[in-house]
Amino acid sequence: MEIRDDAGFFAALDANEELPYGKARTARAEELVVVAERMGDDENLAWALLRLITAYNYGGESPRTPVPLSRLLKLWDEHPEGFDEQLTHHLFWDLKWVTSSLLSVPEVPLTAIRGYLADMERRYRTAGHSPRPVHQSRFYLARHVGADAETTEAFDAWLAADRDRLADCDACERREQARWLIAQGRDGDALELLAPTLDGELTCAEEPQVSLATSMLPLVRAGDPDRARAHHLRGYRSVRGKVSTYAAVAEHIEFCALTGNEGRGIEILAEHRAWLERPQSDPSDHSDFLAGVAVLLRRLVAVAGPELVVFEDTSAGALRDTVERELFEITARFDARNGNDAVSSRVRRRLAAVPVATSLPLGLRSARVAAATEPVAPRIAVPAAADVEELRAHAQELDTQGHPDSEAAWRDYAAAARERGQDVDAFALAAIEEADGVELVEEGEFAAGIAALTRAAAGYLAADAPGRAVGAEVRVAMARFRAEEADTIELFDAARDKAAKFLPGDAAPLALVLHHRVIVALASEAEDVDDVLTELHDLGREYGLRHRQAAALHIRAERALQQDRTADALADLSAAITLCGEAERPWLACRPLFLRSQVRMQSGDPAGAEADMRAALEKAAFYAEPQLPVGHALTMLANALGAQERAEDALPFALEAAHVFDDEGDAEMAAACRRGAVSMLFGLGRDAEAAAILEELLPEIEAQHGAEHAMHERWALGMCLRRLGDARDAAKHLSMAAEAATKVADRATQAELAVAAAHALDDAGMAPQAQAAFGRAIELLRAEGDVRETVRALRAKAWNIAGNTDREDPSGVDRALALFGEALRELAGAGGGADSGAGSGADADVGSGDGSASGVGSGDDVAAMIAVETAGTHHQLAHLLARADRLHPALDAADRAATAYVPLLPEEGDGYVDAVQLAARIEAFGLEQRQTAVTRLTAALSACAAADFQAVQDLRALRNELAKN
Repeated sequence: MEIRDDAGFFAALDANEELPYGKARTARAEELVVVAERMGDDENLAWALLRLITAYNYGGESPRTPVPLSRLLKLWDEHPEGFDEQLTHHLFWDLKWVTSSLLSVPEVPLTAIRGYLADMERRYRTAGHSPRPVHQSRFYLARHVGADAETTEAFDAWLAADRDRLADCDACERREQARWLIAQGRDGDALELLAPTLDGELTCAEEPQVSLATSMLPLVRAGDPDRARAHHLRGYRSVRGKVSTYAAVAEHIEFCALTGNEGRGIEILAEHRAWLERPQSDPSDHSDFLAGVAVLLRRLVAVAGPELVVFEDTSAGALRDTVERELFEITARFDARNGNDAVSSRVRRRLAAVPVATSLPLGLRSARVAAATEPVAPRIAVPAAADVEELRAHAQELDTQGHPDSEAAWRDYAAAARERGQDVDAFALAAIEEADGVELVEEGEFAAGIAALTRAAAGYLAADAPGRAVGAEVRVAMARFRAEEADTIELFDAARDKAAKFLPGDAAPLALVLHHRVIVALASEAEDVDDVLTELHDLGREYGLRHRQAAALHIRAERALQQDRTADALADLSAAITLCGEAERPWLACRPLFLRSQVRMQSGDPAGAEADMRAALEKAAFYAEPQLPVGHALTMLANALGAQERAEDALPFALEAAHVFDDEGDAEMAAACRRGAVSMLFGLGRDAEAAAILEELLPEIEAQHGAEHAMHERWALGMCLRRLGDARDAAKHLSMAAEAATKVADRATQAELAVAAAHALDDAGMAPQAQAAFGRAIELLRAEGDVRETVRALRAKAWNIAGNTDREDPSGVDRALALFGEALRELAGAGGGADSGAGSGADADVGSGDGSASGVGSGDDVAAMIAVETAGTHHQLAHLLARADRLHPALDAADRAATAYVPLLPEEGDGYVDAVQLAARIEAFGLEQRQTAVTRLTAALSACAAADFQAVQDLRALRNELAKN
């Protein structure tokens, strides 16, 4: 479009401001500088240069800033009278950027940068501005070249100087100050400085998203991984793909690399792969990006080996070499310019970073990076003979206790003995063989497991441990039962006969046989279950085998629950837990604690359920109890906390559960945990985190869990995005959800979704689509008999029509007034009164009756709803008419609204005050009836006083203003 005059020029400048920062916006800004030169107007040229400087600075081309800035300074020096206050402010504001812009280009000599700094200081001093930006720029220079003393001095001077209009925004200053403190190892001070930004008190174009990235690793180091995770989920959506936040993307990659989320790091890198191939910013920013990527690649090589495929055509090792070569080529250029190795040394320290967490679940379904080889136990150094014996004695002690670590202890002893060239104890070999057999059976390798257990039984006999041999034999019987072989009960009976011969001296073999026999009886639904169970319980009690007695009580509790005898089950479980402690085998309490937690939760005792599940998880973590279903335990703990309205506490456990289910390959449960986490985040108002998880989860939900689940998750995503201000994406997802609802949801849900989609389309400026969606919603709401929501949808559609019609075209307002008329008739019909014609929209009369509206509620509820919505409809109608300069009908509608609000005081006091003020302003300023307006305001003040509504300052101020004139 050809630009012919100033109006067209400034319209073009403003239009370019709507584009995202990047090549297209910068190119247009350069074109507009040429246009301004051709127009021959210094003011136009100054504005064009200012906008170009901004485009360079935020579009990844800050090294180009000095050229337009020099031209701008020349204009100022030659014709300062041509710069108004706003232009002058922008000139001095942009002057601050020159130091960082030049520092980021290694080919610019330090002498030139210092010269610009001196000029900046002179200009600021001459103009009487605070030296704060000058000290800030000196700090950047000293930090860059590694002059620690000068950096500290400039930092202190920066903080001490007064803030004025030319200081960077508080959030940006705090971020840079925090980064320096983090580099000094002062994480706590840095996080304290960032707190107002992280809490949303300080914002700007780059904040809080950049500070969120900066804070993540310090938070983990400070022991707050939950906030770090939240900052990743909340912040990454805001920096993804944006050149203006180049370094923040790298911080997210680095965070993933150092918290056990290497797979997520690969995903982020893949989204920004083009940045590796074609730098999007200056050398300084690009080296920051490469450094974050290099941290990830080094970690990938360390975990999975150099051959790990990162992209379809690139391995981790090869990409690491390429990235580091380019990275150190850039740092070498800076080092050459600076005359030291400060820049490259900082990069090397960053690349040497070690993980700050072995695993920090983010709630995202990212691919896990598998280790290149299975973990290998540390090789035991050759000990003295006595030390080998100590290892054997320790293993024997653990074995006698039935400790979960006994297997590892036997293996440690055997390895030490072999290292020493000694024979391994026969009992130890049998114990290791037995452990191998049990593991093979658990993996479904029944033949191999049975063979190993058979060898273990023979080994125990050779070691003169016949009781343990019987134990191995009963495990063989159990394996054959699980393999569904015939006549396995005979094997248990044979083992039982052998075990009974050890009585009364050793009851352990018989107790073990009975324990397994009970399990078999339960699985096969044998008639003698209760008899065997009683025998096990009594044997354990008689011979002091408390852990076997506890096992019997646990099983008995499970049977009681099947018969709905909750009190009996709780008593048996409590006794079992106590017995596990008395037997000094606390690890065996994990499963009865798990079950008691479930029972307490179902019995309405979430606090008790929480305590039990925490105890079970703590014991399982300490003793590595292999049979506790950790994923389900974490899920239940999250549910128990949620039932106590402690969503903030429950969230980490839901995310950890999803992480566990991912590892176990249970995609359905992992997705369910993530949906639960999203629900918690949604309720907590943490929409950015919820949206991040939902965006990642949606494809899986659509592919595996059906259209109805996908509709609900897309609905939730749309609502999150709408609250985040992402109107376009919110409209897309809510419209898709509303469309899906027509196929899978009931009419009430369809109506609710249609309303949500309509509002989102309205927010996004998609007027025709919004009006169609409102129309669909109104049809559904009327069919549901939902008068309140029908009225609200009619009003919303009216405002959309009026707001998207040319103000000179009266038809838009007329169509809107017709919809307000429909709304008033809906209310009249709900109240059982006469039809209220809307006419011009101001003469609608609402009937008052005692009838009830379908789907609304009781008569009292209906009457209250009608009263509130009637007042609100007249109120909105008054504003619409006033906006259209239809003052007489607007005054009539405002008067009706105020009258309708009076019986609703003080609850609807704010609406009443606004309606009265609107009426008074129309009278005083539109119709020049000041005294009438004063009288109205005086009466309104009296009405508020009578209703004990105190917030009347605006009414009083307006009355006093009008009374003076």
